Formats: sequence, C-alpha cells, structure tokens
Amino acid sequence: MNYLTYHDLEKEDKHGFTAGEESLTEESLVVREMIVPGMFDYPDLYVRHINLAFREQQYLIISMTDYELDEAKKLEICAGAVKFLKSRSERN
Repeated sequence: MNYLTYHDLEKEDKHGFTAGEESLTEESLVVREMIVPGMFDYPDLYVRHINLAFREQQYLIISMTDYELDEAKKLEICAGAVKFLKSRSERN
C-alpha cells in the first residue's frame, strides 16, 4: 500500500502533503492513531489514518494535526490528496 503524510501544524508552520518514498509492507512501522499530549508550549498532536483509493491504488493518509478531524476535514484532506497525486503523476 502507498502512503501520504498530511501535516497541518500551526506552531511548526508545516502544512500540506508529502509522499512516502516506499510502499507500506507488513514490516513497515506506522504511527498508530493517537493523541500525543503537547509539551513545552506545543499543542496536542492528533495522528489519524484515512484510507483513499485513487487510480486503482490504495493509499493510507497519515494525518498529523494540532486539532481533531471532523468528517468535513477528512473529506477536504482526501480531495487535497487527489489533487496532490494528480499533480505528481502529471510531472512524471
């Protein structure tokens, strides 16, 4: 399975998608879904997994945000992932 990472972190000014360099396998280590308590003036970190099918490929989107995702935000992330993947395929 392929994967993308989505960041929306205000304090780090880190926003957007990055593509995984390799596909996930049974031996891959993936951060499980969780809320990591904030420390040293950083807010809590919400790690969530979203599954996406795009062009007959399955993708795991690992989102890291400083807020909890609602259904509208999950759909927004999926739409952004499709746009990101389309732009990558156009470049290749």
